[in-house]
Amino acid sequence: MLKRSLAAAASAGVLLTSALPAPARADDKPLPLPLLAHLPFYPRTTIPAADRPEPLLQQGRQIEATYSYQGRSHRLRDFLARSSTLGYLVLRHDAIVDERYFSGHTAASRFNSWSVGKSITSAAVGAAIADGHIGSVDDPVTRYVPELRGTAYDGVRLRDVLHMASGHKYDETDYSNPTKGSTATTIRMIFGTSLTTQAREAVRERPPGTRWNYDSMNTFVLGWVVAKATGRPLSAYVRDRIWRPAGMAASMLMGRDYAGNDIGYCCYHTTVRDFARFGLLYLRNGRAGGRQVLPAQWVRDSTHSTEPYLQPGHLTPDKPDSPENAFGYGYQWWLGDRDRDRGDYTAVGILGQFVYVSPKDGVVIVKVSEDLNSAVHQAEALHAFRAVADTVTGRR
Repeated sequence: MLKRSLAAAASAGVLLTSALPAPARADDKPLPLPLLAHLPFYPRTTIPAADRPEPLLQQGRQIEATYSYQGRSHRLRDFLARSSTLGYLVLRHDAIVDERYFSGHTAASRFNSWSVGKSITSAAVGAAIADGHIGSVDDPVTRYVPELRGTAYDGVRLRDVLHMASGHKYDETDYSNPTKGSTATTIRMIFGTSLTTQAREAVRERPPGTRWNYDSMNTFVLGWVVAKATGRPLSAYVRDRIWRPAGMAASMLMGRDYAGNDIGYCCYHTTVRDFARFGLLYLRNGRAGGRQVLPAQWVRDSTHSTEPYLQPGHLTPDKPDSPENAFGYGYQWWLGDRDRDRGDYTAVGILGQFVYVSPKDGVVIVKVSEDLNSAVHQAEALHAFRAVADTVTGRR
């Protein structure tokens, strides 16, 4: 019980501190407030590295870029500092062209994915469809998880859950509020209420497939679907179907609740380079190690959307100035605004975690951070990453 209490305190400290309006910097000095952003505070499963890691060529140099945002010119190095970056890496195809670490971290350090993990769980859904365990994204959730009958997820399509449009009543707009959203979900999890129990409490707020609403419980449900459909824990399926086939070079820690359910909506702890390898898997249309790990069509479907409410500028129509409106949304990926037909997309996590992919440029950018102002910086990151891609490809 003491262990759980200590973990709960750490959990609350991470989640509540993340929303405090304090400055955040990325230099060689620690933040003025204690952050446990990348420390696992829950049980975890170890996912071993691949037998043959995907090679990344070493061509590292510091690439500086400037960009315009909100009518002002900015420098990449300043953005990395303002947003308290701990690790930063740029890939061009399979070559590392820039790699930096701050505050004592190294290429061997593991970092929490936070909601970047949602994109990994989405990939597991795609693999389960390819393997025939799941029929299609138009199947109802309850076909695979009958325990959710009579809840907000009853009759909801997997497609709508992937799009964060389940209609489930869930408020993830204020991480400082311990009674709402993933903050409440995670604190309750640490104190012993399983994620499956919490999912069964789901109440519907609106018809599914009609409006985007960011909802970490949706992603847990996707992981639960994969586990039930495959007959294996999500962690085991990710290990054998995605992580090792994609050629990850380091072991990964994957969080679970005290009932043994994999969290799925966050908490994949790995290195910056292996986050980059995950981005590279998508850059290569699902291929790694000379084989098709994920269907190319799944990669495309995940990173495109046609629904009007999922387009850039429409995710939060009642909050037009929200940074989220800089993006559209796919299957648990944030979509760029099709700037110059770039077709870029990003996995995003609280506290400033990013895996950015620009297929047109052949570029993957990873940024891991402990950024107390990550919501403010989310839209700016897209401009910074595009400027880096332009510099790498010689367009500027």
